[in-house]
Amino acid sequence: MTNPLLLHLTPEEIELWAQGLLPATRDAHLAQCAACRAIAEPERKLIRELAQLTRFAPEFGFVERVMAKVNVPTPSSPHLRPYTDS
Repeated sequence: MTNPLLLHLTPEEIELWAQGLLPATRDAHLAQCAACRAIAEPERKLIRELAQLTRFAPEFGFVERVMAKVNVPTPSSPHLRPYTDS
């Protein structure tokens, strides 16, 4: 079996580390591996910066107002109509 201290972190493990969820055995590798740290540190910085952004959602009724303005044409030729078995 391969020693986990020798294996570089996968992208998934880097994401776990950036979120503070990486298992201790893999965290030990990161502490010793400059190559993995060079990839992981910017990832953690990005996740922390994204977490600081203001969260927003469209105001109430936005979807209804947009959809009221959307013109969805009705198919006029037989090849554009949905297939039926009848």
